[in-house]
This record gives sequence, structure tokens and C-alpha cells, in this order.
Amino acid sequence: MIDLTAPLEHTPLVFLDVETTGLDPRGGDRVCEVALLRCQGDATWAFESLVNPQRALSASAARVNGIAAAELASAPTFAAVAPEVLALLEGALLVAHNAGFDMLFLNSELARLDLPALDQPVVDTLAVARKLLRRSSYSLGNLARAYGVPAPTHRAMSDVRALRLVFGFLLDELRALGITTLADLLRYQRGLLPHEPEPQAPELISVAIRERRRLRLRYHGASSVTPSDREVEPIELVIERGALSLRAFCFLRNDLRTFLIARIESLELL
Repeated sequence: MIDLTAPLEHTPLVFLDVETTGLDPRGGDRVCEVALLRCQGDATWAFESLVNPQRALSASAARVNGIAAAELASAPTFAAVAPEVLALLEGALLVAHNAGFDMLFLNSELARLDLPALDQPVVDTLAVARKLLRRSSYSLGNLARAYGVPAPTHRAMSDVRALRLVFGFLLDELRALGITTLADLLRYQRGLLPHEPEPQAPELISVAIRERRRLRLRYHGASSVTPSDREVEPIELVIERGALSLRAFCFLRNDLRTFLIARIESLELL
């Protein structure tokens, strides 16, 4: 169990990145490379491996990561690397850039093995950077260049090592805001400073988050003339641009989405 009140420097961290065959795990895309770097005090443990995705690598993904199909054909399957991946993740805070993407793919792979989804705390450096900094781009590559560290190359371990260094610089800036514990950091990425009260959600949303249940909501998006029905899996309440919102996985869009509470017209617990 991770102690949310412990100083961040005492919290076990795992920096993670996956490369994939495409962008849609629900459409059959798979992990084709995984890298993790666990940091605990002065000790580090690293793991990286190509992964045979048991399907073709899309041309667009291959152009980004430069992985050859022949390399993947002789690589282990995710089932073979899963024990080492899970051992490194155990009891640690997971750190990733655009973490929702990595978590979606990892949990999809675990589901294929009839294993439970990961449930430890996750810090998304993309979400943190967007709240903390003013940049024209918040990509990991641009943040690495801004902080003067080696840029990632879209290979998993290269991205992990850049991520670790960027995270260190972000923590230095966060400490100036009084953010010193994991609880502080998790609240900050939701848009809350240490002294600010926890926002109050409609009761059905609170129940859905607490019990990990789905919701059907009628939502009036900013660009739509009429409201639409969405089935979502709530994750957490966040403050976006000063407004209370719900971060959830939207099954209509097959992606993580943020819904303004004020635009939700009705709720049904599923």
C-alpha cells in the first residue's frame, strides 16, 4: 500500500512507456514494446522488451517508433513479460506522459490474460505540465528540450529516461507551490492546490467513482445543438479552466474525456 502522506522523495516511483501497433486497443491494437524504470531511494531497477503483438504493426506506428516487423516476430508475448512488469509496478506510484494512453493499453493486455486492471495511483506528467507551465506544446519531446535534457526518440526506454528527468524538474517547480506529498500531487493534477477544499459532486457521480460503476449521462457538449446520451466509466473529479468537471472513459468516443458538470442534464447509475 502506498502512503499518500509520505514525502514524494520517499515514494517508490515507476516511470513507464509503451509503444503500440496503433491507437485503438478496443479495435485490436496491442503493445509492441514496454519499458519501466523503478526508482526507490538511490536504487533503480530497469526493464525493457519488445513484445510480439500477434498482429501487424500499422504503417503509421512503424513510422513513429521505427520498430521492424521482423524484430517483433521473435520477441516474447505480453503474457511472457507480464510477471516482470507487474513485479516492478507493485506498491509504486506510476508516472507516464499522457498516462491514459499507456494505462488503457496495459489494462487491455492484462484483461486478455484474465488479470485485474492496475489500481495504483497514476501521475500524468502531461496533465501536470498543462496546469503548471505555459508552453505552446506539452509533448514530452518539447518539455525535454525546454529543460535541457536528452529528447525522447519514441522508443520505450528512451522515452522513460526522458520522462524521469522531466518529472524531476516538474517536482522542483511544484515544491514552490507547497506540493510535497503524493496526496498533494494527485490533487494538483486534478486542479487543486493543497489549501483548496475538495469539490462536491452530485451524489450519483460520487457513488459511481467510489463503487467503480458506469454512468449513463445526457450531456450537452459545447459544439452540439442538442444533448446526447453517453455511457461512461467515471475516474475522478477535476477542475478544468476553473469549472468542476468529470474525467471519465467515454464508450461513445472510445477515449478518455472530460465532461463539465454544468453541462450534464441527467444521470443514471448502471
